[in-house]
Amino acid sequence: MSIRAVTLINDDPSRAVRALSEVFGWTIESDFGRFASVLPPSGIPVWINAPAEPGATTSHLVVHLATDDVDADAAAAAGRGARIVRGPSDIEYGERSAVLEVDGVPGVKFDFSHPLAR
Repeated sequence: MSIRAVTLINDDPSRAVRALSEVFGWTIESDFGRFASVLPPSGIPVWINAPAEPGATTSHLVVHLATDDVDADAAAAAGRGARIVRGPSDIEYGERSAVLEVDGVPGVKFDFSHPLAR
């Protein structure tokens, strides 16, 4: 088995896919208001659904984004509107990492990461 998609529950799926497209350059696949989909280069789509009940939205989720240049890619995303939560730094478990948030996708953090040379 493999991962087919990741679903986020968000109050405004249309706003969320526009924000992800603007900040990361991901392709919007669909936008039906209560459901929208965006496709990153990995080929694993992010589906975004409106909650079935008020207040039941995604929170405390980290999406890990593989990159060859954490510093440059995090700076580029910040230049397109992402907010840096933790700037690029070397982590003790052997990764270079930066964490960002995107307006329109509350409750989700995006971790740009790359293994350090050993």
